[in-house]
Amino acid sequence: MKERITYFDILRGLAIIGVVAIHSAGIGYQFQDTSIQFIGTVIWRQLINFSVPLFLAISGYFLAKKIVENKKDYFSFIRKQIPRVLIPYILWSILYLGINMIRGAELQSILFKFFTFQSAVPFYFIILIIQYYLLLPVMKKLATSKGLIISTTISIASCLIIFYFRYYTNFDLPLFVYAGVFPTWMIFFVLGIYIKLHGIALKKRILNLFVLLGVIISCIETYFLYSKFHNIGDSITAIKISSFLYSIAIILFLFKKIKIKPNHSKILIFIGKISFGIYLSHIFFLGGINTIINKFLPFLNSYAMLKQMILISLTISCCVLFAFVTRKLNKKYAIKYLGQ
Repeated sequence: MKERITYFDILRGLAIIGVVAIHSAGIGYQFQDTSIQFIGTVIWRQLINFSVPLFLAISGYFLAKKIVENKKDYFSFIRKQIPRVLIPYILWSILYLGINMIRGAELQSILFKFFTFQSAVPFYFIILIIQYYLLLPVMKKLATSKGLIISTTISIASCLIIFYFRYYTNFDLPLFVYAGVFPTWMIFFVLGIYIKLHGIALKKRILNLFVLLGVIISCIETYFLYSKFHNIGDSITAIKISSFLYSIAIILFLFKKIKIKPNHSKILIFIGKISFGIYLSHIFFLGGINTIINKFLPFLNSYAMLKQMILISLTISCCVLFAFVTRKLNKKYAIKYLGQ
């Protein structure tokens, strides 16, 4: 049991590094769309689009056997689980929104961002995971072959609806509307539960092919969307059918019990253990580090991938150091209030 948890800490570590990479990739899109810098960043982004789906699948996996069949167990679970993500969200939101207020944001705007989980860009995940906690009994019932088909259909339908609004209407869907609602990512949470209960029957060779095809199809769809609509932000997003197929392939591949020796991945394991804290704090450190680089090392803006690797490394390092210090001071409070 201990080894399995350690392995999933490694997966969490990979997922959170992918999240930081996604949020630091913007520089690459500032180059000409025919340049190696631009093309390389787009392909890299498709490779790391599995990050949020992987987090959801891991959550589903570990909640698969949670007993929530009666009201007492269900409400006991909700009372225990939701504060674990909501309390850190509130405290980190005070920091982010406080900075916005210092910069001149209006109180009405700040309150709107707080109650719609937009205090920072990735905070839509908080309201998303809370929905899955609340719907856990339903999600568990969907963890069958038929339920996977239903969940996949709902997620694909959500992608199509989002696609329509993005490209064929003038209505700009807020992030919390399309990324923070449970139908969009449903397949991944349900898939995690399904794998825990039923395992994976597919052979590794098939999964390898599935991953490769997923990457290729995702890059093709991205190229098509950008060529037709000329919006790189919407084109590279993880919320599109091809990226969902790729993410499913990655999850199946990683959950197929690949052996990794824990002693060789101590840093990655620790990053995985504090992945929620990094999720909450990385935007703060990333913004500061990027400002410093732009001021003192502006030449790095000419080397997109190099700058991004530096941003990822320094941001993760700052988050790890912050978590290490706060956990040393008081581990219980660091986990409860800061998500560390």
